[in-house]
Amino acid sequence: MRNFLKGIFYFFVVLSLLMIASSLYKLVEPAEDDSQTGNIAVIEIEDIILDSLPVLDQIDKIRKSTEFKAVIVRVNSPGGAVGAAQEIFLALKKLREKIPVIVSMGDLAASGGLYVSMAGHTIVALPGTLTGSMGVLLELTNLSRLMDRIYIDPVTIRSGDLKDAGNPTRPLDPKAKQYFQQLIDRNFEEFRDTVKTERKLTDEVVKTLSDGRVIDGKQAVEWKLVDELGTFEDAVDRAKERGEIKGDVSLAWLSRKPKGLVERVLHESVAPIHQWMKSKTRILEYRFDPHSLR
Repeated sequence: MRNFLKGIFYFFVVLSLLMIASSLYKLVEPAEDDSQTGNIAVIEIEDIILDSLPVLDQIDKIRKSTEFKAVIVRVNSPGGAVGAAQEIFLALKKLREKIPVIVSMGDLAASGGLYVSMAGHTIVALPGTLTGSMGVLLELTNLSRLMDRIYIDPVTIRSGDLKDAGNPTRPLDPKAKQYFQQLIDRNFEEFRDTVKTERKLTDEVVKTLSDGRVIDGKQAVEWKLVDELGTFEDAVDRAKERGEIKGDVSLAWLSRKPKGLVERVLHESVAPIHQWMKSKTRILEYRFDPHSLR
């Protein structure tokens, strides 16, 4: 029994050494990362939009390059900061003067996600894409009643009445509330005008969207907020057409950084195990597929 256990142990030791050797062999080979080269650039705008600089760097790379014939902006975002969304929109709008910009909406392209999408020559959305939410929101939390209950009296020395407007330790006075409302109204007016102008919408549609509602991709096409329904592959086809690309299409994923040394070691070491588990999972899925009972 002891010899059997030793045999199992040595087997796994040898297997591990072979996997490490294989990984090291691949690492010493010339690293060819072709994920950021191609004739169509892809920019991914995901999650909450707070920092515009990473996207602006990608846009600048596209603008300076001669290899890209079109760009696809994949949007999957619920929105974010007004300034960041505006900056990305303006940069994409300037970029579309040079090459075609195609927007592919994912699960969600709302609020700021909708804003940046307005820069596309063509906007493609899924039937279930949630978009719209045209509006500007400012949330303030007031803790003044809590301060009273725990006998804390914050004191703020300010140069003007609005310098600490929105201070959570004191009630929001009418003057500050009016100030914030005017600020929101101005930002919303610019947002609304951008959507109306870029999509050439009727006043009726703009008025309906102005309540901040979210709509799906199918309704967005009916209201001309989106050009057509389709997948990311359909967006690639539109980019190929507008970019007048002859032959095969190759995508350059500018949002995805090349893997570092540690990531490559882990990937090459774990990949065989992952593939083995994946094959077993397929077998289990097939065995328990209810359609196989029909």
